[in-house]
Amino acid sequence: MTIVVGYTAQDSGTSGLELAILLARSTGEPLVVGVVITTAHAGGTPELVDGDYLGPLAEWARSVLDRARASLPRDVEATFEVRQASSIPAGLLELAAATDASVLVLGSSSKGALGRISLGSITDRLAHTAPLPVLLAPRGFRCGPTTRIRRVSIGYGGSSGAAQLATLGAGLADLVGADLRAVSFLVRPPKRFFGTVEESADELVVDEWVTRTRAGIEAQVGAVDAALGERLAASLVVGEGVSWNKAIWDVTWGDGDVLVVGPSSVAPAARLFLGSRASKILRSAPVPVLMVPAPRTD
Repeated sequence: MTIVVGYTAQDSGTSGLELAILLARSTGEPLVVGVVITTAHAGGTPELVDGDYLGPLAEWARSVLDRARASLPRDVEATFEVRQASSIPAGLLELAAATDASVLVLGSSSKGALGRISLGSITDRLAHTAPLPVLLAPRGFRCGPTTRIRRVSIGYGGSSGAAQLATLGAGLADLVGADLRAVSFLVRPPKRFFGTVEESADELVVDEWVTRTRAGIEAQVGAVDAALGERLAASLVVGEGVSWNKAIWDVTWGDGDVLVVGPSSVAPAARLFLGSRASKILRSAPVPVLMVPAPRTD
């Protein structure tokens, strides 16, 4: 298995490469750094392609990879590939399939806020079609020379794929020797300050919601792995706020954190398809987010 990272000459390429280095250092998997050049030939119209066009384009791609090669630390094994395809997403998926990748790593759009994840046209398409996990770096993400994954947080929302998501997240945590926890987010209207009765009732509602969430984790995950279900239920951390952003930031995050989220309940089998809840979490998360596709049905 390998880790494939899509590289560009922009900061999104640097952020994605930094995250891929962090993952490779943590897991020990080899890294494949890829640059995709789009050609009409790859799209099925070779008569539109001129050799004078492909030559400079390939030379540019190799020069971009030289920048990536120069920034790679000595403790990470990597290969570098230029791939021709009809589109960048198609080329990255072809490269992932050809190298038996376990994950595809990408940086955020340069139009997003610093420290947050923002989907551009390429990442948005892959977030809805990729058949393998996609790991996204917040804009401007950087890691230290010895930083590793220290904690894996599994986002729990009660979806039908919770057990599969938990199993994958726990497997990653065990592989890299990281802490494991479940996180869930409660978004609700601002508290009403009309007296102690209303405030107390409000807190009871929250407590009941947390209790139901823990029970849901034990039931769903425990149906597949009882020990893991108990472990995650006990580790549950709930972020509360009047918006998704405030709820997510109500949880403590740190260097080496990775958040794992699953697909929409209507996602095709073995494909990513972010639902509205996961999309909101993705855009507010201050740490890298691993998006997991729906389980296979065969």
